[in-house]
Amino acid sequence: MNLNDIKDPNFLKTMKPKELKTLAGEIRSFLIESISETGGHLSSNLGTIELIIAMHYVFNSPEDVFLFDVGHQAYTHKILTGRINQFQTLRQTDGLSGYMNYQESVHDQWESGHAGTALSALLGILYAKKIKNEPGFGVAVVGDASITNGMSFEALNLLGTDHLVQGIVILNDNEMSISKSVGSISKTLTRFRSMKLFIKMKRLWQIILPNFILNFLSRVKRGLRGFLQRQNIFEDLGYMYVGPIDGHDIKGLIYNLERAQKVKKSVVLHIITEKGKGHTEAEQDTIGTFHGVSKASSMQKGISWSEVISLDLEAFQKIKKTFVIMPAMAVGAKFMNFAKHFPDRYLDVGIAEEHAATMAASMAHQCIPVFLPLYATFAQRAFDQIMNDIARSDHHVVFGIDRAGIVGEDGSTHQGLYDVSMFYTMPNMVITMPYNEKEAANLLYYGFMKQKHPFVIRYPRGIVQNRISLDEIEFEAIDPTWTYLEKGQDLSLISYGPSLDLLLQARLDMHLDANVINARFIKPIDENMLHEIMKKRSPILVYEECSNTGSLYPQILKFMSTHGYTNRIQSMSITDVIVKHGHYQDMLKKHDMDLSSVKKVIEVLQS
Repeated sequence: MNLNDIKDPNFLKTMKPKELKTLAGEIRSFLIESISETGGHLSSNLGTIELIIAMHYVFNSPEDVFLFDVGHQAYTHKILTGRINQFQTLRQTDGLSGYMNYQESVHDQWESGHAGTALSALLGILYAKKIKNEPGFGVAVVGDASITNGMSFEALNLLGTDHLVQGIVILNDNEMSISKSVGSISKTLTRFRSMKLFIKMKRLWQIILPNFILNFLSRVKRGLRGFLQRQNIFEDLGYMYVGPIDGHDIKGLIYNLERAQKVKKSVVLHIITEKGKGHTEAEQDTIGTFHGVSKASSMQKGISWSEVISLDLEAFQKIKKTFVIMPAMAVGAKFMNFAKHFPDRYLDVGIAEEHAATMAASMAHQCIPVFLPLYATFAQRAFDQIMNDIARSDHHVVFGIDRAGIVGEDGSTHQGLYDVSMFYTMPNMVITMPYNEKEAANLLYYGFMKQKHPFVIRYPRGIVQNRISLDEIEFEAIDPTWTYLEKGQDLSLISYGPSLDLLLQARLDMHLDANVINARFIKPIDENMLHEIMKKRSPILVYEECSNTGSLYPQILKFMSTHGYTNRIQSMSITDVIVKHGHYQDMLKKHDMDLSSVKKVIEVLQS
């Protein structure tokens, strides 16, 4: 069939299993070709094609609600609900979102960008249907790593013993999350996977044997398992457990989903899938390289800020041995080499930022130097643990806050715009951001060697032009002060991180006699320099690629009020808006944060 003709999933109901299998192949070919052009999440979507086809065949969306944990594995769902003609705009400005999106379709009933939320949302859906007396099932697709998230366990514990509602949980077991899955749950799932031989034999039996014999053997199998095996963790929690079954066998998926519909209690359907199925390199990827891919035309020269920080910390081991706690982002955070070279000083705790923060506090209390890298958007998940276990008790943990600022294509659930405000509310916290790779190394040295407070080094998603090697990295003492990148008399332009390049360019283009000030220590502020520039009575622009609620700008206003300064001052920041997905430069322009906008604000300040 022509995939472009798909308007909704109803057409699936009339198709035979062989036709559904052919459709899966066509969707797989389309996704491989399309994602190579636009970029996006590859492996996870290639692994869920047959499952999503079977779900739409058995259930009736949107009356039956589908929840994906997380939403980046739902590209097939987007295709089957009529959005294939928008795939050329995937993750682009004003284009198709890479995640579930309420505004795109009535079939997207839960937006999920962070792992571990789907089961709690499933309970909410089920109770809402019960209260409103609405028909329909709730089906949550949860990856094998998301199931280990603490929030998932909280919901699993409640749903399994709640007899008022019935939920269907599909455990998508592909041996990976973004990086390799870790922990005892992962090991338990590995034992289930050891039954792959049985899955293949079952597939052969389904071809050879008639249905009435298969049904009889299924009942015999359940009886023998109940007699010989102890219960698994899901049965202990009160669920009917079905599986493991082949997640790429559409006929088997349909059969078991229809069974799950008829059960009067909540069900865990455990499926085994191949992440990246149909793409040779993705199938062989064991570390997460093909989890998300960039379009070929977007490849940039240089190294990422993530790699700069990882290389710095690796070189720093010659000065001081540190311990890294990694919440499942080893590939994205570029810590694979560190893990390889220092396995005794590295632990991946899985998708568990809250646990990681409290563990870091405990190790710091025992005088172990700890580095905790977190994506800015995921750091928010551990607010309570960072606040109470680290900041309140002044434990010396050094944070690497990755993807700080506008992240572009990942969209509204992943923007790193709130970490400065979050950390500013916390006592004892020191917040910094380097302008270049040299300053990054020096801030790392300062954080571990020259102070004993919780210490944040935030850095963006972008590329650092100058490639560095371990041998080239040098560490120098750095003062907790701001610095002048340029000096002038008429105006002071203040920012931190690579955003300073915008101010330098504006100064050059407009021939300004202006200070360009690197506020590398966002907290505490450099009061001596503020006194120095305020006494000139010249205007001030504070540029911050973050939410300005609780950021640097309000602290400068407070300083001015305290000391009676009346300089004309203007802020440029992300103010009380949600930043959607799109190219980085487009998002700067859309939110009046680009070079042209900087020049306009400066003109107003000088008028």
